[in-house]
Amino acid sequence: MDKDTIVVVTGDSVPTRGGGIKTLKIDELAVNVNVFIEQMGDLLAKTPETVGKFHFEELEVYAEVTGKGTLALLGTGGEVGATGGLRFVFRRASSAHE
Repeated sequence: MDKDTIVVVTGDSVPTRGGGIKTLKIDELAVNVNVFIEQMGDLLAKTPETVGKFHFEELEVYAEVTGKGTLALLGTGGEVGATGGLRFVFRRASSAHE
């Protein structure tokens, strides 16, 4: 392994050769993280500023890196505390900064 790769432990239910451990190129993972962030940006651009009587200011999302280096949202069945996923917090820009 070198500085251009990162190790990812996959959640494969059936251990494969290598025990579910994969190496990914940092550049490939960076592209996939950027695509994920752009997709989340598109989603957030379509969200309302208010929901009922509440102001929508922040969205916290957990994503898991797959063995192929793509990012997948963790659903309600995911054990967030037990994963090594990525946490993204998106905060609405305040009007003072616009």
